[in-house]
Amino acid sequence: MRPLILTLEGFHGVRDGMKRESVTLDLESLPAGLIALTGPNGAGKSTLMDNLHPFRIMPSHAAKLSVDAFSYWDHLCAPQAQKILEWEHANVRYRSTFAFRKPGKTGKAEYFLAWRDQAGLWQPFSAPDGTKSDGKAETYDRCVESVCGSLESFFTSVFSAQNRRPLASYNTGEIKSLLAELLHIDHLRARSAKAAEVAKLLGVNLDGIQRELAALSQKREALALAQRAIAADIEAIAVARREREGHQAEAQTLTQQRATLAAKQAESATTEARLRELGKQRDEVNTSLSRVAAQADDLVRRFNERRAALVKSIATHEATLLQRADIEGAQVQCDQAQLAIGREEARGNALQAEIAELEPKQSALTQTQAQMESVQSQGQSQAALLATLQQQAAVIDQVPCAGHVMHSTCPLLAQARDASVKAGEQRVSIEKLRASFRERRALVERLTPEVAGLVAKREALRAANTALAKARGDLQAATALAARKPLLEAAATGCAQVKADLASTDVQLAQVTQHRTAETTRLEAALRDIAAEVARLTAHDVTAAIVALDRKIVANREANAALDARIEALIRQQATRETQCETLKAELAGFDATRSRAERLSDEIAHWKLLAKGLGNDGLVALTIDDAGPALTQTVNDLLLACYGPRFTVEIRTQRAIASGDLREGFEILVHDADNDSTKAISVMSGGQKVWINECLTRGIALYLARNAGEPYETLFSDESDGPLDPARKVQFMKMKREVLRQGGYMREFFISQTPDLVLEADAVIDVEALAA
Repeated sequence: MRPLILTLEGFHGVRDGMKRESVTLDLESLPAGLIALTGPNGAGKSTLMDNLHPFRIMPSHAAKLSVDAFSYWDHLCAPQAQKILEWEHANVRYRSTFAFRKPGKTGKAEYFLAWRDQAGLWQPFSAPDGTKSDGKAETYDRCVESVCGSLESFFTSVFSAQNRRPLASYNTGEIKSLLAELLHIDHLRARSAKAAEVAKLLGVNLDGIQRELAALSQKREALALAQRAIAADIEAIAVARREREGHQAEAQTLTQQRATLAAKQAESATTEARLRELGKQRDEVNTSLSRVAAQADDLVRRFNERRAALVKSIATHEATLLQRADIEGAQVQCDQAQLAIGREEARGNALQAEIAELEPKQSALTQTQAQMESVQSQGQSQAALLATLQQQAAVIDQVPCAGHVMHSTCPLLAQARDASVKAGEQRVSIEKLRASFRERRALVERLTPEVAGLVAKREALRAANTALAKARGDLQAATALAARKPLLEAAATGCAQVKADLASTDVQLAQVTQHRTAETTRLEAALRDIAAEVARLTAHDVTAAIVALDRKIVANREANAALDARIEALIRQQATRETQCETLKAELAGFDATRSRAERLSDEIAHWKLLAKGLGNDGLVALTIDDAGPALTQTVNDLLLACYGPRFTVEIRTQRAIASGDLREGFEILVHDADNDSTKAISVMSGGQKVWINECLTRGIALYLARNAGEPYETLFSDESDGPLDPARKVQFMKMKREVLRQGGYMREFFISQTPDLVLEADAVIDVEALAA
């Protein structure tokens, strides 16, 4: 691909960098070799470089190498904009036209690809697969890729954009996809995808057959269950019939027994009347017994409640009587407490007066001590300053010019003379501080003994307050006791009366208990007599036996009816299940054929999956990449040796060892350093070395394609790839560019660099700043 003429209109980079609405570059007349684009930052160099290709992307502004990761609308500044690029590829001239219109909030973009025929006329391009350039983005992309190959291979091998992703950062899947496309074996991956799709479609059919087999398997299980259920029904019918025969024999026996008892019952009509009378008497006695117990329980409860109340009242009166001595002596305690209160109040008032007199003296003592410390600190500071001034003033008598006329006017001794004057002033100040210190020390010595007793007096005041509080509490307690003196006589009278009531209550409770015991004994004896007579009469009564036989006969008849219904239901159930079994057998007739078809389809899916794996990244693609690896490595190392010397050697590993020792497909770029005798991954090298090695890898891939894969690219592109390199490496970088042009048979390389020395090495220069309006 060789760019010939580029026209840009309405782009931010053109308007902001060149101060014009459109720009046209005629590249057809440029000489072969290295073509430099120069200009200050922001002049529009990258805008021009990013558009010297037919793909719908500006690579230095795209998040990744995909048209979906880039939008031209972010780089357009006018309602109408366009890009027209005429370019040549494989001796055919093409023209890519991008037209952008945005009159309102929404915009429309059209992309056309045309080619020039032998008559010099432009014709719409049609791809070999029949895709025709009709202005749509998708058809344009397919048309351009049919001519120049994929976008990824172009920008990985021949176009080095700013901020491009280094090859060393590609993961295994990405590098395999890229190399497969660069080596023109991506058709294998396409066939692998088709084989996988066939396997997927066959898998859908197999899933349907498997569901059918699962349903048939469930029917087989249902058939087996139905057959087992039929056998169980037959056995259950036999068991039910045997049970019914047993119940029928038992019914005949019970009927005979009832006839015998009915004959005996006709003879005992008088006994039945007496038994009914005894039963009525027994009920009346039981009712009387319950009534006696209820009345006795109610009386006992009420007497116990009254007794508990009386006991509580006695305890209250006795508690009051136990305090007789304290209550009678409470008045004496009141008098003593009042005397103690008066004494402690007088003592506390005296102590408070003394403390109030000493507290100002304590404050004065504290203030004077603080002033003494401040004066002492000032004296120490001024004494140190005086010593310093005396040392400075002593210079006056020590200099050789002492006694000379100029001694008093010498400017060198000005500081010493000034220090002598200040020293006299400082002595006066120190004497004043000493006098002040002596006055305050005398005051401290006078106040210290007077204030020394303040702590003891405060402690005595606290003790007096504590004693006063205790005396007041004693007075309050004694007053409360004295107030209870009228209660003593009432408590003595009430206690005697309550004890008499308690004795009467105990007598009544004992009488209730005796009456209950006597009545209970009498009624229980009557019940025993009734029970004895009933037992004697019941020995000849057959009524209960007849009733029991009647219940057994009814139960037997119901059991027979239930067995008849059960047998009939089991017979119907057996017939239904036999019909169900016949239906299931008819449905299961094709089970073996369906299973055989599923096995054949499963084998076919396995074959297609094997084909997909063999043609995919881990099959022929991996083998082809492994085969191309040594040649690619050799090309890169030859380029490194020719341009940078023998220090670095690149090794491309397409397999990696796992923990078990086996090899697995992978991708890793190692760099051998001959100077340091070390090997390390490219990811841990310095920034400049990474640029150096990565550029050799990129150009090595371009050379490999030019030699072995038949890619007829004629032009290379690089945008400020030399940034992190030192001056010596930048010169070698230009040497590498020329070596790549020579080895690959390329016609030109367009490059952008901010290094003047590299620009001087170019065969032609496009000054972007000169294009500005």
